[in-house]
Amino acid sequence: MLLPSRVRYLFPGLFACLLLFLPTLYAEDEQAIGLVRSSHAASLGGVPVPGSIAIFDGDLLTTSEGGIALVELRSGTRVRMPENSSVRFVRDGEIVRADLVSGAVVSEGAGKPDTVVATPQYQFAPAQDGSSRYMVQLSKQQAIVAAAMKGSVIVKPGKTNARYVLHEGSYAAISASAVGAPGQSAAVGGRPAGRHAGTVLNAIPDCVVQRQGQGMETALKLDDGIDTGDIITTRQNGRLGIMLLDGSRLNIGPGSTLKIVRVELQPPQTQIELTSGRMRVRTVQLSQSGSNRTVQTPTAIAWVVGPDLIIEAHPNTTTVLCIEGLTSVGNIDPARTKHVIVSAGRFTAVAQGRAPSDPQSASNSVLQSQMDQTNVGSPEPGGPGAVMPALQIGWHVGDLSEAESIGAIAGTSAGVAAAIAIPLALASPSAPKP
Repeated sequence: MLLPSRVRYLFPGLFACLLLFLPTLYAEDEQAIGLVRSSHAASLGGVPVPGSIAIFDGDLLTTSEGGIALVELRSGTRVRMPENSSVRFVRDGEIVRADLVSGAVVSEGAGKPDTVVATPQYQFAPAQDGSSRYMVQLSKQQAIVAAAMKGSVIVKPGKTNARYVLHEGSYAAISASAVGAPGQSAAVGGRPAGRHAGTVLNAIPDCVVQRQGQGMETALKLDDGIDTGDIITTRQNGRLGIMLLDGSRLNIGPGSTLKIVRVELQPPQTQIELTSGRMRVRTVQLSQSGSNRTVQTPTAIAWVVGPDLIIEAHPNTTTVLCIEGLTSVGNIDPARTKHVIVSAGRFTAVAQGRAPSDPQSASNSVLQSQMDQTNVGSPEPGGPGAVMPALQIGWHVGDLSEAESIGAIAGTSAGVAAAIAIPLALASPSAPKP
């Protein structure tokens, strides 16, 4: 039967409208995980994406050279993919897991965390409700760079209960050979928010801590959390290695007492009071405006420019020895205004009530002796207290403000490919949106 011409002409238009709204209809389907809102040079399960299409459990979305994709999940979380990236979306109970096969993703959320970015070795998720933005990049060699641009990120190694908090404004370069995380399980479990300052990396017995507000001392052991306000003591045979949240490494020699006064990340602000004993400070150099790291003793204050120095404190005098880089040193008394700059291989002494002495060269034997006295040892693999520094276990944590140096840092980390570079244009909130 022939239909009136007016009716027949309506069918092509109706069909076109139906095709236009099909992706949205699929997205509203109960089984749909989300929707590809926009894309270029992208494919879903090997089939080119026609601009916008629904994503279902198990779908593999891939961007080719010059491609980009924006996925909006049912919850409103957005997942951005740059070129040469591949992600499989999986429903895991009430959580959507974005399994990163290759390339990079940026996850942006605004409410309760409901999305996890997963690699073969680690899982990444927002540490708190509310607005979040973080990036995960996976190299061909399976090395990872993760960055917390807005809000903190919880990093979980595999299916373990261990967790590491990557704080806002920080990044982590993780080698392909890395196993687990450098402590910090205490950063999210059982401690008041905002007080966590670092983690014990090495502990030779006879080290204790007095927690803020507590009168008694407790023994310190591997992976214990360190809080601001903690007073740490190494007795006659004790030595301790601590990794602070700002990336600084403290090696504390025997017979030392110090207090962690302040560790903040935005901007970096670290303050330590060394009452007595000897401590080696190795830092990540920062150029962010407002950053400040100081070590105070009974007679001196050292502004830690870094990256490597040793401070020995006594009641009436302090010696500051620079191993590498530069350090500014002054008297703790603000009335004594003279400061000296101590360069690599030189030292200064600050007596009570006096200005710092002019820097002098230290002999190789003195340098070696000072380093030996702050060496926390290299425990046997698998033995009691066995742990390696962050770079050696395949982790490096640093400040995102130093983004221009991330590629170089990643390239020097064990097993991390030098080709890793954070796609800053994608990570930036002002980046062009696909």
